[in-house]
Amino acid sequence: MTARELYGSVYEGVPDSTAVPTGLPTMDGTLPALILIPNADVTDAEVRDFTARHRFASREETARAADSQARWSLEPDGRVSITFLSDEGAARIVLPADPRITNWTSFARLSGGSISVMLLPGLESADLQTIGRHLARPDGEYWHLSVGCIPA
Repeated sequence: MTARELYGSVYEGVPDSTAVPTGLPTMDGTLPALILIPNADVTDAEVRDFTARHRFASREETARAADSQARWSLEPDGRVSITFLSDEGAARIVLPADPRITNWTSFARLSGGSISVMLLPGLESADLQTIGRHLARPDGEYWHLSVGCIPA
């Protein structure tokens, strides 16, 4: 566990992960992102099945919210629900009400409403330096999905 861990996060049909809400620098400004780091007991096959089922893009591909069947919403009680739809059913993540989530969702809405959900398998830690080093490596494997906001 890390100081960034969101205790009380619920994963339904999503590989058990550590969720890290953050912002990533891009050429167009900062991108709101939810980094998911699968737990050590999650297999590569489980990650690949989830990313294929919900049409995550590889690092070489562009992820667009218009191409995604995933949406996020801020619930009245302050929780954030991220729902992934597919022909095989739905999966979701529910992040607990937390001041960090309130700030992050405000940032996401002010940035246009879309967030990037990124799966980064194989990381030993959920700290931002480890995440940044992994994303900066030319061979750092990850999948991403652009997720649009819908009102709760």
